[in-house]
Amino acid sequence: MRRLCRASRSSEQGSMAPLGIGLSLLSLMTTLVILASGSLYLSERRLTSVAESTALYALAKSDVISNQSLPRYAGDFLEMHQLKGLQQVSLIEASSKDGFTVRVRLCSLWRPLFDSYMFSDVGMICSEGLARRGT
Repeated sequence: MRRLCRASRSSEQGSMAPLGIGLSLLSLMTTLVILASGSLYLSERRLTSVAESTALYALAKSDVISNQSLPRYAGDFLEMHQLKGLQQVSLIEASSKDGFTVRVRLCSLWRPLFDSYMFSDVGMICSEGLARRGT
């Protein structure tokens, strides 16, 4: 009986190593996914802030809101300011439908903080900013 107990104990040794390696890999992948999603979220929030600032600048610069002058004012704002943390920001739309509200839509390229096999794709994030002139 004692021999059976010793034999079964010796065959179970080392079975914890694959479990530990698997747990370590799972923990590492979870950490990388959390970092990538946090980076994406912060880049989107930063782009939204820039879009809102651009809309406010275009609204303040234009005496009469017209769809012809808004893209020029929005482009001037984007050229004047250094946009840290954002890559290749492009102005998609700067318009006003009702004559009171300026809508600015910006898009930017997003890359994760690290280049690896799973997260090497470049994504496009877009945000919109609105500014309204009081009556």
